[in-house]
Amino acid sequence: MKDKIIFVLITLALFSCNSKEQVKSSSQKKIIHESTEVKKTDKTADATHYQISVYDDPQFTDRILNTRESLKKLSANNLFSNISAKITAKLNEKQNQFFKTNTNYELISFAKGNIFQKNSEDYIFIVYDVKDNRTKILFFNAATNTYAELYKDLKVKNDLEDANCNGYSFGTLDYRFAVDHLVTNEDAITINPEYFLEFIPVMITDISKDENFLLEEGCFSKKASKTNLENTICISTSSAYNNWECLKYDKTNNTFSLFYSQTFAD
Repeated sequence: MKDKIIFVLITLALFSCNSKEQVKSSSQKKIIHESTEVKKTDKTADATHYQISVYDDPQFTDRILNTRESLKKLSANNLFSNISAKITAKLNEKQNQFFKTNTNYELISFAKGNIFQKNSEDYIFIVYDVKDNRTKILFFNAATNTYAELYKDLKVKNDLEDANCNGYSFGTLDYRFAVDHLVTNEDAITINPEYFLEFIPVMITDISKDENFLLEEGCFSKKASKTNLENTICISTSSAYNNWECLKYDKTNNTFSLFYSQTFAD
């Protein structure tokens, strides 16, 4: 009888210990799981959101339809090809050969300078792609001898979103260029293609020294440096006013930041 009582007590003791271990193990699993969920949420919150070209965003397909029809019409009337012939004549042999090979690109404007590294002859091209019926912004990296398309190959972060800049314009820079400089001026370009060539709509410059930029009236992103403004890429956002939006290359992650805007500052 005594042995039986001892056996029962030992059994109860072992059951109690096992139950505590299971509770402890369950608590540890819960803590680890909750910790993992917190880390996952933080990672999602910190994720960088890059712009998608309006041309590639399905929610705007119908909204941009008229613009694309206008571009197609201008190209069919050889207006872009005439502009392209005059501009490509100003390029060096290498860049000229690129456009001879890629005949679907009709060159609308370009600028050259240091973009990806110092003392290099990089390029930015604004083209009309006959095949895709859209304007595109291309870059040539002299160091790597490669061409890349903005938004597709080279990502853009819009740091102006939280800058409280005055004014709003629909679309990404590749689309806005088409609207502001080509579609809006369709009649003028049709009558006199030379009209378009009188104005330089894209540049690589130091905006702190360039008289086209009135920084005290412009709008910087909150993260922007106002002391390192050389080699800034700026694209005109109006054919009537001195309006610009500017990009800066970040070599640490091979992306661009949209960091400066200037509206009705002439």
